Amino acid sequence: MPFFRRKYSIAETGLLQGMIDIHSHLLSGVDDGIQTERETFTALEYLEEQGVRGIYLTPHVMETFPENSSKSLTQHFENLINGYAGNIDLRLAAEYMLDGGFESHLENRENKPLAIAEDHLLVETSYLNPPLNFHQTVQKIKKKGYRIILAHPERYLYMDKSDYKKLKADGFLFFQLNLLSPTGYYGRQVRENAEYLLRNDFYTFTGTDIHNLESHRQAFNIKSLTAKLTDRINVLIENNRQLFFN
Repeated sequence: MPFFRRKYSIAETGLLQGMIDIHSHLLSGVDDGIQTERETFTALEYLEEQGVRGIYLTPHVMETFPENSSKSLTQHFENLINGYAGNIDLRLAAEYMLDGGFESHLENRENKPLAIAEDHLLVETSYLNPPLNFHQTVQKIKKKGYRIILAHPERYLYMDKSDYKKLKADGFLFFQLNLLSPTGYYGRQVRENAEYLLRNDFYTFTGTDIHNLESHRQAFNIKSLTAKLTDRINVLIENNRQLFFN
């Protein structure tokens, strides 16, 4: 085995060419992501130049942003679409924090959760602590007919390899890689977790989780990916396409 393996940046690999992004914070002014519509359009223009073909806008729905609901986010999205002149296929979903307010969104009959591809719910937890009654909540989501996409499991510092295996044993729960995690953008531990999960085929989908254009633009040029990791990420990108277009 060679001591030195060539590393590639995301930009060099061509991963963004034709990519469908299922996790982004580009809907302006609704969470901790991009704040102005002008910044949103600038980010979309850049992503289109990189070859991105479709994006789910997935603003946070959590107790920290109590004004966010399916109804209010849909209105924000419609306003954005009315002013957008680019060619990326934009769709709306949301990223749900499994906090104390989550079940009220899950049980709301008038404003159903904003799902990806109608029945895939993107969820997250605290980075440091598991949510109360995590597995019971997963079962409630399943009973509602949703499949669960767990956002960026590599970033949950309370999880270890045994937790990953237990969660993946449930066929209704899929792992989503943050595309920048293998670059070290979130730190060494997250990078190592992501590489382990990639090597062992835990992930099904990927997303940029973009909050800020400049930081992502810089990270897209970090030389961190081996050819093997790039091949594994390409599988996830193809899964994104299948989810988006089927």
